[in-house]
Amino acid sequence: MKRFFVENLAAKGKKVLITGKELHHLKDVSRLKRGDDIIVFDGKGLEFLGSIELISKDAAHILLKKQLDTTRESPFEIILAQGIAKGEKMDFIIQKTTELGVSRVIPFVTSRTVPRADKEQAAKKAQRWQRIALEAAKQCGRNAVPQIEQLITFAEVLNTTFPGNKKYLKIISWEAEKKNSIKEILKPDGTSGCIALIGPEGGFSEAEVNQAKEKGFMPVSLGPRILRAETAAISMVTIIQYELGDMDGLEKCISENI
Repeated sequence: MKRFFVENLAAKGKKVLITGKELHHLKDVSRLKRGDDIIVFDGKGLEFLGSIELISKDAAHILLKKQLDTTRESPFEIILAQGIAKGEKMDFIIQKTTELGVSRVIPFVTSRTVPRADKEQAAKKAQRWQRIALEAAKQCGRNAVPQIEQLITFAEVLNTTFPGNKKYLKIISWEAEKKNSIKEILKPDGTSGCIALIGPEGGFSEAEVNQAKEKGFMPVSLGPRILRAETAAISMVTIIQYELGDMDGLEKCISENI
């Protein structure tokens, strides 16, 4: 069944409107008609079965029939802090890690980040990445859409704070790490989530890794081979989900998209 995004579902009662790009997808791409059932969700956990009552030029009028209680969100929160990659690689990382279940993506720049973006360019990139995350969440059936943060510096990432009293595992992927493998580090120990730092092309400098260690991040190895930035991000999130998350849900999500 087709899924459509509608903001603030909790405040809209029994009927909602689908407009903008979502309306285009409903009318012109999916070619749905009056009487067809759809699913609407707000990206924050709410999801409803709805029926199309009317399609006009500017909006589709949807009657909400019942709230759905299915959840596809991982019980283990994964925050990906990603050194921005060149070209479309970052788009790919956002898309695939959304499918894999990340709750938040923090793009950042390092000493080896190429190219640099000014504030206006960075804001446009964040908007684009948020839309990519939304489309990926729709496709794989997620109830929540990951938050894609504004581009920040490496130092700001290291000083990121988390709400409440949650305990987070803090790791940084580094190809020069010889002692700690990712498999050995990921052990159930009462942590409720993980923040994983992945470098851009060229990885992290030794100085950056030392700075991360001072802030409580543990360097980990993803194996003996040097991975591309996009491969490292996807591998890291997959391994975390397998060890501490919901690999069963992950397998279902992947199988539905093959």
